[in-house]
Amino acid sequence: MQARWEAIHDVACVDVACVAGGWVDGSWAMMAGAGPLARSALVLAVAVMVHVGLLAHITPAGVIVDPLVLLAVAGGMVGGRSTGASFGGGCGVASDLILHTPFGMSLLVMTLVGYLSGALAEQMPSAGRLMRSAAASVLAAGGIGLFAGAGWLMDLVYVTEAPLVRIAIVTGVAAFVTYLSLERATRWALIIRPRMSASPESTARGG
Repeated sequence: MQARWEAIHDVACVDVACVAGGWVDGSWAMMAGAGPLARSALVLAVAVMVHVGLLAHITPAGVIVDPLVLLAVAGGMVGGRSTGASFGGGCGVASDLILHTPFGMSLLVMTLVGYLSGALAEQMPSAGRLMRSAAASVLAAGGIGLFAGAGWLMDLVYVTEAPLVRIAIVTGVAAFVTYLSLERATRWALIIRPRMSASPESTARGG
């Protein structure tokens, strides 16, 4: 009797494993075949969850690092001006949903960040990892400056009175440390092959 139950248990485990394995394989295949829009939405959703669930509770020097700013920079640097502006705009919309600022402010700022990041990357197509990380650091810090400028134009006292220099420095350091990982994430999201000597705008896409 015990041997019979063990046999039934083994067969059931095999069936469950096959079903689970097939579901995982099918989900992976579906995501692997997804287009840039679906992949970008997934990356942005993960960034929002990390921002709200983790980084909001980790405040180096009293600063909450916004991963969406870092992603906007990475999107521009790997995709060029037009792709960077589009991807940065997506980052801005996601940021507008969680920040207590006028809706559209982050959209405007991050669209500019993505565009400027792409413009700079086109001037340094053969830059190495260290140079790209340093450029991302400067761009991310500059993005905080653009955000402060937008806040000043809109007369948002709670933005202009924030410790902007400290926020820019911490954001720049975070961009330098995390850029290479974010670069891989955005290349996957935008389906962009690593460039060799070509400019980001002329980088091959897809298969």
